[in-house]
Amino acid sequence: MSLYKRGRIWWCEFTAKGFPKTQESTGTSDRQAAKEYHDRRAGELWRVRRLGERPRVAFADAAADWLTGYSQHKRTHADDKLHLATMVALKKGDAPMLPAWLDELTTSRMTAIRDHLRTTRGLTAVTLNKYLSVLSRIWHYAHERELVAAVPAVPTFKRGQKSRPKRFTVLTPEQAATFFGELPGHLVPMVRFALATGLRDANVRGLLWENVDLGRRVARVWGEDAKAGELIPVPLSDDAMAVLEGCLGQHPTHVFTFGKIGKAGKVLWRRPIAKRSNNTAFRNARDRAGLPNLRWHDLRHTWATWHAQAGTPAIVLQALGGWKDARIVRTYTHLAATDLLNHANAIRLPPAIFPTVPAEASAGHKETSKESVGWTMGFEPTTTGITIRDSTVELRPPR
Repeated sequence: MSLYKRGRIWWCEFTAKGFPKTQESTGTSDRQAAKEYHDRRAGELWRVRRLGERPRVAFADAAADWLTGYSQHKRTHADDKLHLATMVALKKGDAPMLPAWLDELTTSRMTAIRDHLRTTRGLTAVTLNKYLSVLSRIWHYAHERELVAAVPAVPTFKRGQKSRPKRFTVLTPEQAATFFGELPGHLVPMVRFALATGLRDANVRGLLWENVDLGRRVARVWGEDAKAGELIPVPLSDDAMAVLEGCLGQHPTHVFTFGKIGKAGKVLWRRPIAKRSNNTAFRNARDRAGLPNLRWHDLRHTWATWHAQAGTPAIVLQALGGWKDARIVRTYTHLAATDLLNHANAIRLPPAIFPTVPAEASAGHKETSKESVGWTMGFEPTTTGITIRDSTVELRPPR
């Protein structure tokens, strides 16, 4: 037996005639636990070398092989890395939820990871399936390379199976103005452009001058950068044009950047924003503005809802937002269903069910007209001219 320490952690070394030397970390500072690990691994390696069994695959190695050998050619490679990094960081107590060895990633363990993400982060069934698909593909990639004998069942949600629904925030114009007042300087034009165009975070951060035609007032998001995989032409409104004109000359390639200002207002350097815009500066600004649930993607929800409230036809809104599925657009048209009010009043309940208030019963009640009454989360359109009584009237059935 060969055990030795690197820092506080015990390592083990295995040698056999005709085979390369193998060194592994036991992952523990306890010598007895390290000895047990060594003995178990020695038996496994003997069966691999003498009996021809498959070697045990570390999960980290299998994940790295899949990321570099398969995922890097995908359009969603960045999302795959983000999902994997999120799951690697998950812990149950002090122990990581992802195992050290691939064969320990059983169906029950993947179910625990899925349920943990659902309860702690409120993810939808679709998003949870994306996390689980990363684990599934790592397993299948190892199976295709004959590193494992079989692939366990992956507990994804089936089509039509629902997870806990997730709410989103829609800003009112007043909330948007308050939020702007709290944002750092480099995020102000990005947020304004997102509210003017409805573009997603990655498309705003990655917007290049070569994809902007100020003369024709249009920008392009190529299919390889679009979520739906198709080219999105982005018409530039007056508000969007004002933002772009303010960014002219700041950077040779990227529209939105941040930099360091030196003495006398001199810009020392300026570079593109590489990471997500939903960063610490964004979260601090939303907290100061009293919008703790606001996410960057809610700017897109706000843009779509404002369009629906302004009367933009659903088919036009679908084209502007680059959605393939018209059902997504209905979410925003439902939030702004003021045109249905007249139809809702087309019937009246019989007096025996809901009697009208006699004129004398309402006498003496003071009426006040509110300029705007609505919901701060944006799930119902702001209604103007609502008349509200200062006190309630008791309704009695007719005798």
